[in-house]
Amino acid sequence: MSATLTAPHQAALKRRRRGRIAVVVVAVASVAIVLSAVPPYLAGMEPRVGIRENVPVHLPILVAHAAAGGVALLVGPFQFFGSIRRKHPKVHRTLGRLYLLGGILPGALTGIVVAVLTTAGPIALVCFVFLDVFWLYTAVRAYRAVRARDFAAHERWMLRSMAATFAAVMLRVYLGLFIAVQLPLLDGFYGSDFEALFSVAYTAAIVGSIVLNLLFIEIYLRRMGSGRISAGAA
Repeated sequence: MSATLTAPHQAALKRRRRGRIAVVVVAVASVAIVLSAVPPYLAGMEPRVGIRENVPVHLPILVAHAAAGGVALLVGPFQFFGSIRRKHPKVHRTLGRLYLLGGILPGALTGIVVAVLTTAGPIALVCFVFLDVFWLYTAVRAYRAVRARDFAAHERWMLRSMAATFAAVMLRVYLGLFIAVQLPLLDGFYGSDFEALFSVAYTAAIVGSIVLNLLFIEIYLRRMGSGRISAGAA
């Protein structure tokens, strides 16, 4: 009888441990990407993406987008640390405002402009515009839900928002992977044209980072049901 009674408790503990591990992994990966990717933009180094020389505002807007995205990546994961939310609710709310006003809002608006100006082709343009609109929409829905004190809905929209934010991390992971798996084709299929190989890898990484992240979070939310998820958070 006792084993039957403790089974749900044991399952909850396992979910909580998995939640802690997931949040820590996301936080570490996010910080690593911010520290490696954002400083070069702020230091005025040559960006890795193509810049339209005939559009003077392209680079400044890209830098602003990178900075705001860095704020979202640094702050976002800490919204899911249950210990912060429970013991320091004011800190949790302050981080939430910073995530929305210092990260998502400027990041999405500048991101749409950067997407329209991208030199990576029409697929990248459509994907980036979709991501920025989705990014802003989910954050606004999360804010409206918490204002209505619907904390379950707030958490779900925040998870969707963070999945969109984390696409910046996965884009770089997939880019390295897709470059690596195509290297044997460089001399033959690509005729030693690394730029062509990179273009294919970059487009695939953009699509993969967005589609797989959003698909994963929707599957996760459906599996967790309609209640609060935070019981399993760190």
